[in-house]
Amino acid sequence: MNKYGFRSMLLPVLLIILANAIFTFAYVASTNSESQTLWGLLAVNYLFFLGLTQTGIIFSTIMRVAKSTWATYFNRLGEILTLATLPVAVIGFLVLFYGGAEHLFYWMGAHGGEAAGHGGGEMSPWLNKNFFLWRYVATMVPFYFLSYLYFRGSRAEETHREVPNCLRVKMSFLGGFIMFFYVFANTNLAWDFAMMNIPHWESTIFPGYYWVGNLLVGPAFLFILARVFIGRRPGVPFDLDYIEPMGKLLMGFTLTWIYMFWSQHIVMWYPELSHRYGPLLERMSGNYLLVFVAMMLALFIIPFFMLVFRRIKLTVFGLTTVAVILCFGMWLNRYLMIIPTYSDGSTPTLGTYVNISLALGFISAALLSLICFFRLFPDVTIRAKGAAPSKGH
Repeated sequence: MNKYGFRSMLLPVLLIILANAIFTFAYVASTNSESQTLWGLLAVNYLFFLGLTQTGIIFSTIMRVAKSTWATYFNRLGEILTLATLPVAVIGFLVLFYGGAEHLFYWMGAHGGEAAGHGGGEMSPWLNKNFFLWRYVATMVPFYFLSYLYFRGSRAEETHREVPNCLRVKMSFLGGFIMFFYVFANTNLAWDFAMMNIPHWESTIFPGYYWVGNLLVGPAFLFILARVFIGRRPGVPFDLDYIEPMGKLLMGFTLTWIYMFWSQHIVMWYPELSHRYGPLLERMSGNYLLVFVAMMLALFIIPFFMLVFRRIKLTVFGLTTVAVILCFGMWLNRYLMIIPTYSDGSTPTLGTYVNISLALGFISAALLSLICFFRLFPDVTIRAKGAAPSKGH
C-alpha cells in the first residue's frame, strides 16, 4: 500500500479519535462539579502537544546552525509540523483561557488574592488575566511568524542550484531568532501552567528543565512521523546515515534532560528548604510514586540502556521503540508537573478514559493537521533538498 492509500485509511480513524476526545471532555466538563482536575488534564495534554509540535522547526534550526547535513531528511517535515498545527495550538489555548482559566489558576478564582497574599495581601501584577492573555500572544506570535518566514526561506533555497551565501546567512540568523522566541515562549508556558500555579514556589532552573524536555521528545516524535509520512519504495530500508545520527541525538538529549532534572532537584533538596522542596517531593512520593518511577524509566533508564547499543541505533524498529517510550515518558512528566497541584492522587486520573481520550485526541489532531496540509499544498515537498548525508556530522 502506498503512502496516499495509508493516509486515506488513517483519516477516518483519526477523525473518530478526535471527535471522541472533544465529546468526552465536553460531556464530563458539563456534568462534573469538581472540574479542576479535568481542566488540569486538558492542560497536561495541551502542553504535551505543544512540546511535540513546536520543536519540529527547532529541530530544523538547530541542525542548520550545527551544519548537520543528515538532518535534511527530517527538516522539512519538522517545519511543516510546527506550522500545520498552529490552528490546533490557538484553539486549545482559547478553550483553556475562556473555559478553564478560573479552574486552573488559583489567582483567577474567587479567592485568588487571598491565596496569593496570605490573607488579603496584594497580588503580583504578573498574576492578571488580561496580562496572561497578552504575554501568551506576545511570545507565540513572533515564534510562529518567524517560523513561517523560515519555512518560506527554506523553500526558496530549493530554487537555487547553489544556494547564495547571503541566503544561507539570512536563514541562520532567522533560525537563531526562532530559537530565542521558542525559549521565551516555553519559559512563559512553564511559569504560567506549572511553576506559578504553586503559591510562593520559585525555581530559576524550572523553565530550562521544561523546554529541554521538549527538545528531547520533539525529535523522537519527528522520527515516528517520518515513518508515516515520508514514503519509501517497498522493500527499501531507511538509510543508516539517517538512523544512526538520530539515535545519537536522542542519546544526547536524554543525557541533557537527566542533567536538567538533577539540577532542578539538587538545588531544592540540598539547602533543606521544605517550602521549596515540598512541591517536588509531592510529585515523587505517595500516590504519585509509581508514576514518577515510570517516568524515570521511560525518560532515562530504558532509553539510555537501549541507545548505548549501536545495534539499537541501526534498526528502525529499535529506534522507533525508543521514540515511543520517550514520548510516553514526557507525557507522564507533564502529568506530574500539573496534576498534583489539583489532586493528592487518591483518586486515579492518569489511566481514566477522559485522560487517554485527550492524549490520543491531541496526537490525532497533529496527524490530521499534517494530512490537511499536504492536501491543501500538494506542491510542497516533504523532504528538503540538500546535500547528501555525511557520516561526519
